Amino acid sequence: MFRKFVIVLAAMCLVIGTAIGGIAADQKVISIATGGSGGTYYAIGAGISKLVSKYMPGYKLVVQSTGASIENIHLVANRKVDFAIVMPDAAFFAYTGGREFEGKAKYPVLRAVMTGHASLLQGATLKSSGITSMAGLKGKKVALGAPGSPSKFVSMAALGANGLKLEDYNATYLTYSEMVQALKDGTITSSMVFAGIPTSSMLDLTTTKKVNFLSMDEDKYAYLKKNYPYYARAVIPANTYPGQDKAVNTISAPSTLITSADVPAETVYLLIKTILDHTDELGQIHKAGNAWDLGDATEGVAIPFHKGAEKFLKEKGKFK
Repeated sequence: MFRKFVIVLAAMCLVIGTAIGGIAADQKVISIATGGSGGTYYAIGAGISKLVSKYMPGYKLVVQSTGASIENIHLVANRKVDFAIVMPDAAFFAYTGGREFEGKAKYPVLRAVMTGHASLLQGATLKSSGITSMAGLKGKKVALGAPGSPSKFVSMAALGANGLKLEDYNATYLTYSEMVQALKDGTITSSMVFAGIPTSSMLDLTTTKKVNFLSMDEDKYAYLKKNYPYYARAVIPANTYPGQDKAVNTISAPSTLITSADVPAETVYLLIKTILDHTDELGQIHKAGNAWDLGDATEGVAIPFHKGAEKFLKEKGKFK
């Protein structure tokens, strides 16, 4: 009797195991490259993953922490990931050729899905440094962004508008969490975080240290508009961070969700629908998620849309 029970139990386990395996095999795993774990790209990617689990039955979205835009573009173009969040200028140059993609193969396979929150340049120093302007960073050690990230370009543009060429300061490349720690340790003078607001790394810094945010003077915007037309004027509102009692003038660019032309149209359609039908929930996960809405979904896109995204946006009246 016991032997028969063991045989029956083993058979049941085999059936159950096979069924579970079949469910796992049927699940479509897709991936998204974001940015450093202390940045807004990563938080938004994690939020989108939660929406996929809730509203896209049969799909699972895996979130990958990366060095941000340039790495993400290579990952998408080479089909290492299905989706990525990048800066609009990086996507433009990757598609057309130029800047860091000069002399390299263009990536005509890149496609846009939608745009979301704007990344804002958040230049900061410790109050103890006595530095209150970007011009004051001459000869200082400045963290421009993660290695391989185009964050360095917006930082360089802002510093250039303040009369500083690359050779005028000591540039270093760190992730957001690394640069905040370096500021705390006194191994750098200034961090240049380019992310949505508020971003966790800057919240970490401002809750533990007294900080000076480096504001752009009004007369610097003409230089930026002439030389860097894909960046826009922006403001970090007062009290966005602890101890920040004044608004900070800065520059911004909209984050762009990209994919490859090879990704199935159905998958892209379902993903953009999931995001835009549940913007409010994404905003509850992270404040920047509120900007991932239909109103600005096509703003700042300089590469072709994926046909799956285009189908959904046409249904919503964004395209004729």
